[in-house]
Amino acid sequence: MIRRGFSLAELLVALVLFAVVSAGVTRLLLTEGRFYRELGQRADLADNLRAGADILAADLWSLDAVDGDILALGPDSIRVRGERRFGVACAVDLSGSGVTLRFRARLTFGVRDFRAGDSLLAYVPGDSVWAAGVATSDPVPALCPDSSAGERIDAIFAGPGPDAGAPVRAFEVVTYRSYRASDGSYYLGLRDAGGLQPLVGPLSSDGLRLSVFDSAGGVAAGPAAVQAIRIRLRALSAGTVVRRGRASVLDDSVVVWVTLRNNRRRGTTP
Repeated sequence: MIRRGFSLAELLVALVLFAVVSAGVTRLLLTEGRFYRELGQRADLADNLRAGADILAADLWSLDAVDGDILALGPDSIRVRGERRFGVACAVDLSGSGVTLRFRARLTFGVRDFRAGDSLLAYVPGDSVWAAGVATSDPVPALCPDSSAGERIDAIFAGPGPDAGAPVRAFEVVTYRSYRASDGSYYLGLRDAGGLQPLVGPLSSDGLRLSVFDSAGGVAAGPAAVQAIRIRLRALSAGTVVRRGRASVLDDSVVVWVTLRNNRRRGTTP
């Protein structure tokens, strides 16, 4: 019995068919890979924009421009006195040239703990004013007079300090700005006592733009007149995507309006 093999022509046809199918599968895999890469870049880009807008809006919303919370303004930067902690003093004790403030734990909250060097504003009911001071120590655990859990800090006030039951707010001076890092990319950065650190990026060269308006809807004449802030962020993707054979960077933007919570509203807010 003679076993018949494949002829040369049949082998050539099989090889050609295999090459065609392989090329089609490879092209399909490459197309899907580029598609999913672009989806990932777009998702990261949207997350960056959302994070930047949320950070700025949360800090700017609580400002009181009339009381001087906005220290400096620019088209791509803003320097503010940002609130970081709030507490209600359950006891106030004299401590050398200053006072020791004890806070009830369940009435204390904020984005972080009190910190030495924080600016303080404590409400003085008799004078109906906020007394200015500074924290001189980090918090340590302490008990209130009724033995409930809390914490205490040392502080110095320029004038009469608060009494027990007074609300106390802690602030730090921070600057939000667009800057160019050593890698050549632009970022939204936060400058505080610890230096400048990136928050969101990369951005375009005009990635942060701030516009400020007064209570009548016109451009604010100065920091104290600010009623609303328009924030525009324009971000870039961290990597490139390939379209029609060309590699490019994605870009997107978001616009957020922030009306300052602690300002009196006189007229129409834009």
